[in-house]
Amino acid sequence: MSRLRYVVLCVLVQAVLPGAVLSQSIGTDRPDFVESSSTVGKGSIQIEGSIAFDETEILIDRGKIVIDTEVSTWTTPFLFRVGIANDWELRVESDWFVRSTRHARDAISEMTTTGVTDFAVGVKWSFFAPATGSAPSMAALVHATLPTGSDDLRGEGTRPSLRVVAEWAVADWGIGVMPGIVYDRGDRGRFVSGLFGAVVSKGITDSVRGFVEFAFDQLTEDKYGGNLGFIDFGGTYLLNPRWQLDAAAALGLTDQSPDLGFTLGLSGLFPR
Repeated sequence: MSRLRYVVLCVLVQAVLPGAVLSQSIGTDRPDFVESSSTVGKGSIQIEGSIAFDETEILIDRGKIVIDTEVSTWTTPFLFRVGIANDWELRVESDWFVRSTRHARDAISEMTTTGVTDFAVGVKWSFFAPATGSAPSMAALVHATLPTGSDDLRGEGTRPSLRVVAEWAVADWGIGVMPGIVYDRGDRGRFVSGLFGAVVSKGITDSVRGFVEFAFDQLTEDKYGGNLGFIDFGGTYLLNPRWQLDAAAALGLTDQSPDLGFTLGLSGLFPR
């Protein structure tokens, strides 16, 4: 049976028999910033898609005039994961389609930008998974963001990154931390940026899980964009062992961060 027909059959079976006993359950990297320490398993495919919105107010200095501007952005982030071994997976991710609108509050002026953002390719290695004890499960992620987006949204050159995840599970509680580093590039040339996230989650029922998170997806000098920090909260809902819904909201913590945002997502696992 071809891979495409197998995936379609899995979708139909799971839709018709949502309560069927299945040997492998979905574990997603979204909707929080901290990645999971698990991989999808050899031969499995997982797709994590969503819509996201953020809004912020900025002041544009035009000499003697300061323009109060509201920026609102819609994106459609996705993550495509393919298991190449039990502890390794290939990954492709992007914010994909973007529609960003700048509206000057004190003038009849509006500018809208649409297009596709850069794609990132990488691998995740789940290198430590203790069977018992208090040690965390751990994984490393190496990615490279490529200049593949639309003209107005394309970044400068290839930007590699390294992240390390540690996850603790205690009863229904989960704790995750993720430090990382990005060798980025912007209008002022190359620069190094840090990142960090810490999340606490709790199972509420067998299907529902909630989380609260504190994260910085950029830690660098102001001339390179400054620190982008936020606090977010939300949850996941398992439709069945293969499909998951999620939702989250975020509030910016720094002047450079969006003021607020939200996301809604759907993820599906297609096992080997």
